[in-house]
Amino acid sequence: MFALARQRVAPQLQASPVRETARLVCVSLALNVVVLMLFGSVRAIWPSITPDVGRLVREPAAYLKESYLAVTWWTIGLLGLATALAAVIGSIRTRHVAPHESASSAWWLMFEEKPGRRIHVGCAMEDGSFISGLLASFNTSIDETGDRDLVLAAPIRFRAGNTAAPTTLTDTSGVIISARRVISLFVTYQAHPAQERDASADQP
Repeated sequence: MFALARQRVAPQLQASPVRETARLVCVSLALNVVVLMLFGSVRAIWPSITPDVGRLVREPAAYLKESYLAVTWWTIGLLGLATALAAVIGSIRTRHVAPHESASSAWWLMFEEKPGRRIHVGCAMEDGSFISGLLASFNTSIDETGDRDLVLAAPIRFRAGNTAAPTTLTDTSGVIISARRVISLFVTYQAHPAQERDASADQP
């Protein structure tokens, strides 16, 4: 859960299997320690509602036979809590700490430069056409390969390579663009409509 959540909010470096495994093991151990400390605190305050860990260690077979439901539910609960903590920690955005250029892609640097703003993206394609729209999502991989893609949302404007005037695709809600076909990206930061209304209301 930590790795999946982190992919949504941070540039993703393709680490070696050993390094990725070590990171996940460290995160898992840290979260397990936190969860066990919480369990210990609950047991110290309300021992009657928690499994008897001492007896579970001394007499595992006998204790599980008579208290298997409590042990099962507490195990599921603690595992669920650790999973939820992993998802929360992995999804935390550290926007105040900008990643170094070496640890992020050009897409990440441009699309995350102005948090809280709408991002309008124009794509010059290799066949001479041009597509523009509001950024909906993009691949966060740090590897700048042609296998990445980005998603633009309406209003979508399209100009074919052999025409001069763009056309607004009124029936199109979004478009997926492969990085392999893109030559240049033109990025514009725009205020959200709510921010524009607030700014207009503040003017005398």
